[in-house]
Amino acid sequence: MYSFWPGLLTRLAAVPMIINMLGALLITKLPILWGGAPLFHAESGWWDFIHESRADLAQLCGSVFLFVVGAGSYSLDARLARTSLKPTAGTGSAPN
Repeated sequence: MYSFWPGLLTRLAAVPMIINMLGALLITKLPILWGGAPLFHAESGWWDFIHESRADLAQLCGSVFLFVVGAGSYSLDARLARTSLKPTAGTGSAPN
C-alpha cells in the first residue's frame, strides 16, 4: 500500500490550467501568428507561432490529457471512488 496518494480532484485542477494556457496562447502568442506582436517585430507566421508557443501547447496538451483521463488507478480519486462503491454490511440482499 502506498503512503502517499496523489491525484485528489485532478480533473477539477486541470480546468484552470486549461483556461490559463488558452489565455496565454490567445494573448501572447496569437499576435505572432497575425504579425502584430509588439515584442517580436521580426517574427510572424505559422512556424514562428509554433516555435514560440511550444511550452504553452505542451502544458495545454498535458492539462487536457489529465482532464480526459484523470489521475489514474493509484490516486485518491480512484481510492475514494472504490470505497464509496463498496456495499456496507446489511444493505445487500440475502443469497438464494
